[in-house]
Amino acid sequence: MHDLLFRSDYAHSQDGLSELGALILDVFDVDITAVDRFGHDPSVVAFGWWKGERLVANVSLYERRLWLAGQQVVAFGVQSVATRPEWRRKGLFNDLIIRALHYADQRSELVILATGTPDLYRRFGFRQVEETRFISTLVPRSSTATGRELSLDSDDDLALLNHAFSNRAPTSRLASACDHPALFMLRAHLTPEIRLIHLSEINAVVAIKEDASSLVILDIVAPQIPSVDEVVGAIAFTGQQLEVHLTPDCLSWQPYEKQHVDNGYMVRGPFAPEGHAFMLSDMRI
Repeated sequence: MHDLLFRSDYAHSQDGLSELGALILDVFDVDITAVDRFGHDPSVVAFGWWKGERLVANVSLYERRLWLAGQQVVAFGVQSVATRPEWRRKGLFNDLIIRALHYADQRSELVILATGTPDLYRRFGFRQVEETRFISTLVPRSSTATGRELSLDSDDDLALLNHAFSNRAPTSRLASACDHPALFMLRAHLTPEIRLIHLSEINAVVAIKEDASSLVILDIVAPQIPSVDEVVGAIAFTGQQLEVHLTPDCLSWQPYEKQHVDNGYMVRGPFAPEGHAFMLSDMRI
């Protein structure tokens, strides 16, 4: 095809990772090389067209471990979909997504992706699903912070995070993800306002955003999921609004308000939480 070579053997080679990082940087202006330090997801499978030593188009899959309506489900996520501008409109994306979906369909009933261009994927059987943000007001209270902010530049903190992920419980039985930590860490790395807090007293790591009046809980990584009150108390947050970007059935908490939001999620195959108020972790790119 256009004097190109199809390859699917490069997802875990140094040259392949380097070329994929260069493609993502050139197309999206996003530097993903920090994952070299955080640790790559070993489940990733890449499908690409190469011109000599240069990757010109890519579609990758990665394994997603989900809890959906009380059942553990292994699905596939689609990521790193990119084609260099000079190689667009030549059928490369269509070819690669068909190859990727054929691979996924042989191993799982469910494929998930997040996109800002949903029309591109409808013809491949994907449909949009709405997520929900869960909101409540808080009664200001005095407490002493017991959490410590983690740094992704610290080897010790990376080890702590990886250990936490290896022992994590699902944040929800209705809809939650227990995926490899690579995308969680990359999202935190690329988003300076996200803070990762280790709450040693309740054995949890939480990803949050906050200002003087509001707190957003993006994810909770723990062997036993703490209540929202325990998290807020350990952070010593004194503002008045709380927003949770997780399905809250395991958080011992009831939101006062639910806001439907289009986060770009699309699914292909059976997705049990569809039609319910849910949110998978926001800690992804």
